[in-house]
Amino acid sequence: MNTFQKTFLFTLLFCLLLTAYCLQSHASLSPQEEQAAFNLSNNAIGKAIGDYSFIDQDGKRFKLKEFASGKPFIISLIYTKCGHICPAITMNFKNAVKEAGKDFGSKFNAITIGFDAESDTPQRMREYGGNFTDNFKNWKFAAADKETIEKLAKDIGFYYKKTDGGFDHLNVVSIIDANGMIYGHVYGIDFKPEEILSPVYQAEAGKPYYAKSSGHADRGIIDRIVLFCYKYDEKTGQYKLDYPFLIGTMLEAIVIFSAIFFVWGSDIKSFFVKRSGHICL
Repeated sequence: MNTFQKTFLFTLLFCLLLTAYCLQSHASLSPQEEQAAFNLSNNAIGKAIGDYSFIDQDGKRFKLKEFASGKPFIISLIYTKCGHICPAITMNFKNAVKEAGKDFGSKFNAITIGFDAESDTPQRMREYGGNFTDNFKNWKFAAADKETIEKLAKDIGFYYKKTDGGFDHLNVVSIIDANGMIYGHVYGIDFKPEEILSPVYQAEAGKPYYAKSSGHADRGIIDRIVLFCYKYDEKTGQYKLDYPFLIGTMLEAIVIFSAIFFVWGSDIKSFFVKRSGHICL
């Protein structure tokens, strides 16, 4: 194996190790778990959800049917300690509410529920919700006990699993019709307002929409790269570089590169000297 081949091989190894580090640093579901989670969610479409009791951001208890008031409503399950995906979902949720204009509240309502029962208290839900809206009349941010969350998650087909860094969960927003039936799901992180509003308006018009998806659509690796490198700042409502993650990645890269250079440094130097006549090291 010549010097160039060695350099190429270990550059490739470096990239693979760095990629593995990135993926390991952020918990994710295996392909099998993702498909199982999607199937669970998909099979819930057309089924009824229970009329569970929740506590809103102001500490007031309410039931889902009471909140719906005979209209369709949207449910989004998040956990407030999530620094990446959940805020991105809620921000796009906000964009849909904004796009709906006067229809929001008159034709449908929305509710964001914290599924981390230990941490997502009514006060914490208010703090979280305040980053996205200043009017909680038609968009509530609610908390509940663990048993209620588990029952609702089972009804909707919402998959979540506790991990060392937080939770793995399905990225989904659910539309519930006026009869308390699951009308449809919108999957992903970067969904557009019309992707939510279209089924909402169909549900409001009483049109049959209980169409199940044929497969789980991948939103693309770009979303994952952005969420790896950026973290949502609730105070400013913007994404900022996730410095701890980047520093950890760079340190890992330095260690790996240093090991490669220590072992094959002379060969690499000779390779460049032969081709350029000089090298600055």
